[in-house]
Amino acid sequence: MKKKAVLFAIIGLTVLLTGCWDRTEINQYAFWMGTLLERLEGGDLKVSAQIAIPSRIGFSGNRTAQEQRGNIIISAVGRTLMDTCDKIQSKLPRRLFIGHRRSVFLGESLAKKGISDSLDMYTRNMDTSLRTSVFVVLGEHPEQILTLNSPFDPFSANAAVDQDNYSRIGDKALRDFIVAMESETTSPILSAIDLQPLSKEEQGKTFEIERLALFNRKSEMVGLLDEKESLHALWIMNKLKRTFLTGYISEGKGNGGYVTVSENNMASVIRTSVKDGQITVAVRLTGKGTIKENRTSLDLLRPGNVLLVQQVMEEQTKETVEETIREVQQKYGTDIFGFGEAVHRQHPYLWKELKKDWLAAFPKMKVSVEVHLKIKRIGAQGKRV
Repeated sequence: MKKKAVLFAIIGLTVLLTGCWDRTEINQYAFWMGTLLERLEGGDLKVSAQIAIPSRIGFSGNRTAQEQRGNIIISAVGRTLMDTCDKIQSKLPRRLFIGHRRSVFLGESLAKKGISDSLDMYTRNMDTSLRTSVFVVLGEHPEQILTLNSPFDPFSANAAVDQDNYSRIGDKALRDFIVAMESETTSPILSAIDLQPLSKEEQGKTFEIERLALFNRKSEMVGLLDEKESLHALWIMNKLKRTFLTGYISEGKGNGGYVTVSENNMASVIRTSVKDGQITVAVRLTGKGTIKENRTSLDLLRPGNVLLVQQVMEEQTKETVEETIREVQQKYGTDIFGFGEAVHRQHPYLWKELKKDWLAAFPKMKVSVEVHLKIKRIGAQGKRV
């Protein structure tokens, strides 16, 4: 009897089991790989989507460049981001899927006018990954970033993320931007993509990621740092782990040359003090490096010459870092370095009074910089060949 009861129970349970009646097969999806957001003159929002074409990926037959593209670009214009996305869906025979999207590109004009309104759907929609990378595309024709045909990846959205990691600027995710925007202490930054080609042969195939775009507390882009200033800013923020430093070493009587050092194990320590309402910040930058190129006549097998190079590199780096800080303070007035966070952390009670006037206090605060570099290796030889 027990065996029969168990058998009837199993049969009864199988009747209750059902299949996935509402499932969507993978070949019924349109994979959304990259997004470009632009603000038109009338105030409307233009959204362009980079949609994957799986059948073309990896094809190496005799086709034209357009036929070999592994993606298509679909655009729509609307008042809101969700409105435009719905219009893009109406142009496709498959259901849109954004789970694989790696990049969101912002046109420079949109970034300057502010992007807080455009972020609401991304933070409200649970299908959006906050690990998606965000970039500002410089120039009057940002749509070229989606049509770019990289020889290394069929999707420029993927190529941008990979290049950002290797360019030392680092991955700037949507999550990081939102956290900084909601913070009381730090202003957001994003990597900037420059589409200006280095040569005619590279046009439409490559781009540069060497600069940082600075935003204020209203999520409006207020300026750009050049390559060197961007690396300095990341070093201060403790987000730079490796870089190359080049300094001029004078040997007297008009003689001298350049030395390049590969720096790693880089770190930053920020100390703050407040006295009589005056905020003082002390930044200490450290790094360990290897000499990669010596264009002087110095014999680096002599410890004294290595110490000379090290000292000169420290002094010159200190000057350029201080110039970067002054420019951000005086020209842009937005705290991207995290000085406010350091004050908040080290002087929590004073911060309650300082935070309401932080935007006015940041340009006036005194900042000192110390640079301590340690040259661990000089390479395979002392003198240059």
